[in-house]
Amino acid sequence: MKRFASLAVAPGGAGRLFDIYGATESGMIAAECAHHAGLHLFEDLSIIEVVNERNRPVPPGVYGDKLLITVLFNRAQPLIRYELTDSVRLSGKDCPCGRPFATITDVRGRLEEILRFPAAAGGEVAVNPVIFDQVMDRLPGGEWQVVQEAGGLTVLLAGAPEGLEDDALAGDVRRALESQGAVAPPIAVRRVPAIPRLATGKAPLIRSSLREKATR
Repeated sequence: MKRFASLAVAPGGAGRLFDIYGATESGMIAAECAHHAGLHLFEDLSIIEVVNERNRPVPPGVYGDKLLITVLFNRAQPLIRYELTDSVRLSGKDCPCGRPFATITDVRGRLEEILRFPAAAGGEVAVNPVIFDQVMDRLPGGEWQVVQEAGGLTVLLAGAPEGLEDDALAGDVRRALESQGAVAPPIAVRRVPAIPRLATGKAPLIRSSLREKATR
């Protein structure tokens, strides 16, 4: 999943930010218009289905478990109901701009990157990966990966400056989790030569060894 902002500059010099959502596999999926009332799906380029874990459509206002995307323009590598484990929510409302395309009001990210923790109020809380991004993206250089294990969280750092205080970073992660209502587990920071990669060659920012073991 890729979600980023595009800056549009008017002739007078003023700029406005527009939220854009896309993926490597399918290209751009949705983007805001000038009303900023949601992201319009590019339904003239792809068939985009918001579905649950059984590939059944979910109603507007409900987060799906994944997307099924059929790309209409790529003849070199056709994608038919290609699965993206992004959790998004359809608005079900017409945009004031008058465009006929459906809109989504929120993108929660890849399902496998959402970590679950005991909640301080009881039960369980799902923590969006953006919570870790907000902490880790302040690091002065280097790469990182957050790994959820049975004994807690391990923050892997590669190429981070030696002057960085590992205990302070662990404390920032703990407070970020607590701000989401989670009971923070033990958090350890470990320096590594390089961030481990999956068999696909990717180095995900968020991993859960608990989920990986459960799916084997």
